[in-house]
Amino acid sequence: MDYNKDFNLILNSLDDAIIIVDSENKILYQNSYSEKIFSNNFSGLPISNLVRDPIILESYQNVIRTKENHAVIFVASNFIDNLDIRENIFDVSIRYVDNADDFFIIITLKNITIQRNIERMRTDFIANVSHELKTPMSTIIGFLETINSTAIDDKEAQKKFIDIISREANRMSRLIEDLLVISRIESNEHIFPTSRVDIYKLINQVKQNLMKSAMEKSIKINVNTFEGELFILGNEDELVQVFTNLFENSIKYANQGSAITANYRLENSNVVDNNQTKLVKSTFTVIEIIDQSEGIPEKHISRLTERFYRIDAGRSREVGGTGLGLTIVKHILNKHRASLDIASKVGVGSVFTVKFPSALVK
Repeated sequence: MDYNKDFNLILNSLDDAIIIVDSENKILYQNSYSEKIFSNNFSGLPISNLVRDPIILESYQNVIRTKENHAVIFVASNFIDNLDIRENIFDVSIRYVDNADDFFIIITLKNITIQRNIERMRTDFIANVSHELKTPMSTIIGFLETINSTAIDDKEAQKKFIDIISREANRMSRLIEDLLVISRIESNEHIFPTSRVDIYKLINQVKQNLMKSAMEKSIKINVNTFEGELFILGNEDELVQVFTNLFENSIKYANQGSAITANYRLENSNVVDNNQTKLVKSTFTVIEIIDQSEGIPEKHISRLTERFYRIDAGRSREVGGTGLGLTIVKHILNKHRASLDIASKVGVGSVFTVKFPSALVK
């Protein structure tokens, strides 16, 4: 058995970078992930040729001096991963190892970028939720205090303030409901639904549910006919929510007296099979929802499905938006292995295109 070969094979298969340095500060060994991070193999050269970060070098010297292990954070700003250059964060562990009358240092770099991004997202999410709830809560508390003090005998003012309190309470309720929906979808987003759903029938049902809202703005909803049947695999209740959110979004921002149109088509595409070995033909059901509105500036489109992202926060709250509608749509479509594409032209309107894998009619 070639133990050196096995040793190299094991270390090169690790997801952590390993660097071993001798007592003369020269690199004895680098595994392949270390070579990837530092773009070269520096074996036989001083550690300072490989590591230029002053924090790591200072910690390295402290380990030699104190013989105690240290840990620091290292940020690689131009680390290349899958041809994508981006900032990566590494947890660097520096260990002192006695070796008879000599010693060597083991430096381990663990990529914690994903964990840090999740932590940052969680922190941002909590801050955003707190901010979204704080505004209506402050309004409710303020008007309740006014009703119990300066407006205690003013029935007309009380009615006005109670209406505002009711509106803000309903806004908080919608926000909490949307947050619960996102949480529920995220918890089972990996489970692909297998029920066959007639998407044409479902969208006509959504249209009927929203007729009152559309009529209040004199908006006409057109659902174009399709020859034959359109089936996809999905969860009917969740799909109703997807198209309700999309149509409601268009109704809220569409011009008074305009039209919203739903078009259908089947699309054939070549996709890679489950074994990732060959291209196979697959059929997709594509639904376009076209509105006539002010349109969306290009710089905002890529961020529309982010939580709490609004183009115009004031207007969004005015029309009852929570900033989570398209986020819910995105998560449900991910669960259905479907995609959402948004195109828009300022002054003309927007097109929301949803693409589902089709289900064969039995």
